Amino acid sequence: MEFITIALLHLFAVVSPGPDFVLITRQSIRYNRNIAIWASLGIATGILFHSLIAITGVVVIVTSNSFLFNSIKIAGAIYLLYLGIISIINSNKIKELTTGVPAKKENLNGFLAGLITNITNVKAILFFVTVFTVVIDQNTDRLTLSFYGLYMAVSTFIWFAFISVVFTDDRFTSKFSLYLPTFEKIIGLILIVISSQIFLTYANIL
Repeated sequence: MEFITIALLHLFAVVSPGPDFVLITRQSIRYNRNIAIWASLGIATGILFHSLIAITGVVVIVTSNSFLFNSIKIAGAIYLLYLGIISIINSNKIKELTTGVPAKKENLNGFLAGLITNITNVKAILFFVTVFTVVIDQNTDRLTLSFYGLYMAVSTFIWFAFISVVFTDDRFTSKFSLYLPTFEKIIGLILIVISSQIFLTYANIL
């Protein structure tokens, strides 16, 4: 029953629009499927990171320290703001920016974008605080907790890899190719709005 509850909560969390979803959409439109999937792997690795600090109790220490917790939020907001501005400025250069860039560097950049976005994602942090302090029984052993973390990481990767495939499908790109620059501007604006909301909510707390 505990696992089913966690699985359902995670399902609702991962499919709801947020910074991770917007990032994968952006990577798919701006670059290509390969980079978007590596970004998905970065997000999944971020889930593993959140699971680890939750299991070890570090997440409680982080969230109980208002300055540290809000600093993480602000750092995430700055990164999202950066991605949003870059998306708008370079919206007419879709899929041109990686020309001549080694594939390994492209993949690494995609992975890091996903990792940073997820690690500093306020929604992800609060989700793990809720799951590991409210939903999970205090007597649950660490092996089971590790399984929960692995499950959420794998299912997260599968979901965002699926989104990557959908947004890089030839039928999709050929049908909406003329609108992709506009769509990326919208994605950039959404990133800026998300970033601004975080700033307005938490900047005055620091």
